[in-house]
Amino acid sequence: MQISLNWLKRYVDLNQNPQEISKALTSLGFEVESLSVRGEGLQNVVVGEVRACAKHPEADRLSVCKVFDGVEEVPVVCGAPNVAAGQKVLFARVGAELPGGLKIKKAKLRGQESFGMICAEDELGLGESHDGILVLDSATPVGISIQEVSGLCDANFEINVTPNRPDALGHLGVARELAARFGLALRYPNEALSEEGSSIQGLVSLALDDARCTRYVGRVVEGVTIGPSPDWLVKALASLGKKSINNVVDLTNFVLLEWGQPSHAFDLDTLAGKRIVVRTGRKGETLKTLDGVERQLDERDLVIADGDKPQVLAGVMGGEASGVSDTTKNVFLEVAYFNPRAVRAQSRRHGLSSDSSYRFERGVDPLTTVKVCNHLAALIARWCGGKIAKGRVEVVAPAHPAKPRVVSLRPSRVEKLLGVSPKAEEIEKLLAGIELKAASKNQDNLSFEIPGFRGDLEREADLIEEVARLMDYNAIPATLPAFPLKPAALPPGEDLALSTRHSLRVLGLSETISLRFTSRKALEKLNLAPSDTRMNCVPIRNPISEEWEVLPTTPLPGLLQALERNQNTQEPNVRLFEMGRAFFKRDRTGARDSGVREEPVLGIALMGEWKECAWSGAAGNVDFYRLKGLIENLFDRLRLDVRWQFGSKVGFLHPAESAELYASGSQEPVGVLGVLHPKAQAEYGLKHPVVVVELNLGSLLKSPPRPLQFQAYESHSGTVRDVNVVVAEKVRHAEILACLPAKVPHLAEVWLNSVYRGKGLPEGHKALHYSFLYRHPERSLTDEEANASHETIKAALLKNQDITIK
Repeated sequence: MQISLNWLKRYVDLNQNPQEISKALTSLGFEVESLSVRGEGLQNVVVGEVRACAKHPEADRLSVCKVFDGVEEVPVVCGAPNVAAGQKVLFARVGAELPGGLKIKKAKLRGQESFGMICAEDELGLGESHDGILVLDSATPVGISIQEVSGLCDANFEINVTPNRPDALGHLGVARELAARFGLALRYPNEALSEEGSSIQGLVSLALDDARCTRYVGRVVEGVTIGPSPDWLVKALASLGKKSINNVVDLTNFVLLEWGQPSHAFDLDTLAGKRIVVRTGRKGETLKTLDGVERQLDERDLVIADGDKPQVLAGVMGGEASGVSDTTKNVFLEVAYFNPRAVRAQSRRHGLSSDSSYRFERGVDPLTTVKVCNHLAALIARWCGGKIAKGRVEVVAPAHPAKPRVVSLRPSRVEKLLGVSPKAEEIEKLLAGIELKAASKNQDNLSFEIPGFRGDLEREADLIEEVARLMDYNAIPATLPAFPLKPAALPPGEDLALSTRHSLRVLGLSETISLRFTSRKALEKLNLAPSDTRMNCVPIRNPISEEWEVLPTTPLPGLLQALERNQNTQEPNVRLFEMGRAFFKRDRTGARDSGVREEPVLGIALMGEWKECAWSGAAGNVDFYRLKGLIENLFDRLRLDVRWQFGSKVGFLHPAESAELYASGSQEPVGVLGVLHPKAQAEYGLKHPVVVVELNLGSLLKSPPRPLQFQAYESHSGTVRDVNVVVAEKVRHAEILACLPAKVPHLAEVWLNSVYRGKGLPEGHKALHYSFLYRHPERSLTDEEANASHETIKAALLKNQDITIK
């Protein structure tokens, strides 16, 4: 929203500089995104008086002037056609530097000396006109700087207005805020309304047939003259980047920027039947709007029509034929209140946004339509000629607010929430600054009438926020809580989530957060069977797009899409995890039941190479066993016991390289993991090896973690013995460990070092290299003791006919 300082000064006497005002606006909640000051930095540019002007003896288009700058009179050669003796002008002395880098120097033009320059507005950065020099009011004092000339220089604030503050979409609203902050009086425009024309009853009729418009006010101004706008109006609009169209249209735009209230001016003589009807659009009707686009209407639209056809898309934009023209003599003025939701809906439906729709969507003041209409009519009568018809046409729906609502405020509650204790009188004074009138008051309770332009103030907390804002948040002292804060224990689900998240980060994975919506197509790409519960998803009403049509039943689509994006940016080696919730559709058990089951879930996706060390060692691709080791490490960190059931029927996993996970004491799997099925991998366009995990964190909560046990550091290093066993390819590591005795003297740890397949082994066999650590807790272990324990291990292994020790 563009705000002009010169406009603000129409309504409040601001002596603060633009920087102070900018700071005040930001502290009031209107962030100033940019500030531009016209005339800033112009030095040695003053008001001068042209005391004499004569034609240049050597050039027909030049004049030789005598200019007094308040200090001395100097000769100046000027090429402007409108220069004349007696004018007050802006004079750039020798040494002045103008916008664009032009530096004024002493010069000689066709034999005549020139000591300065009489300036046009574009040369000073004050406008775009170069038709002639800028002539000031004759009462302007000579010698004052350009910055001291009233109304000439301006500051423009680009402020960010939040959707709940439509009152700040007009200069009066911003002026009200600044008046309250600086303790100044606010001046409302006071254009006298004089009804000297015919009675409006015989000129136009009004009907309201759609509840989406709750108030419509109209006035007629007869005998207007359409023409150029007065200079003050052209400059006022230009200061905000608005181009002048004609005097009537410019005044409607002026009132829009002043009050924040849109209006429309009709040519009364072109209205069929001299009727205005606020009604629903009809199927088959069309309206060519001011942007030149012919729009198809239907029963969803709210229109302003005459006796024959629609003239205006209500609250959004007028029709091309509805406005005034050069031949207009009688004007009908509209000021109305339209339902914000209705305006927003038809603005989006037609893909059409305007200054009017921007304000109506947020909600204009429903109580000032008559005041604004009267003000606009008075302005048009004054600056466009004509007479205001006696009376007005007006229709008010029963749903329209008739008077301000009342909200109560307790000073004790202010103290409790803000930590400061202003007196009731101070609170009343602060809120009076933004026109909240006290309806009743005592030391314990205050009641305030809420003006129509503050629709966001609905309850006590809103008023307390206004008190804090008007006091200035920075003026409220920061104090520490006066009571001890004891951290509460985390709920079990949150504790598990935090531990899991931390463990996965430690293990080298990066967390990703996907949009919490997906599509049926994304789920189908996982190669899921139609009967899979993951296909029983919850649809979203009115989805933004087909890509976000259902709630997710698994985190894998988002993770696989993230892998694809990384692959497309030449990053093939990725380790990701995501924690969120899965949503499943189920039968409703009652009217208040949502019919949705939620489960906390964890998804993991690894792609490309798995390299334990970044600077040495050969990298290998991610595979089932590396993934299994990762999950075992995770469960060990979470102190949870897990068992494996190899082979999974889930569609997104390779059936020969997958497994189901079971927590201790659980008969149902808590998750699945494995190599991504080739079909799913192809559907997602992934060219590198991919392994995935899906865990139900809710099911894990049913398995209590192992209690923490203290274990002292070992003071003796122990000794290691190795065994190479040869087994059939089908024999798993877990089966080999199951052959070991339950208790072996001095055995502290066993681990698998490597797996070998190839030359020297029978076909269909593999060699596994195991290491066994033997240690005594109180002394060094002798070789004889270690060897004896190791022989026990070897003997136990050889009892299994499928195992050969090499």
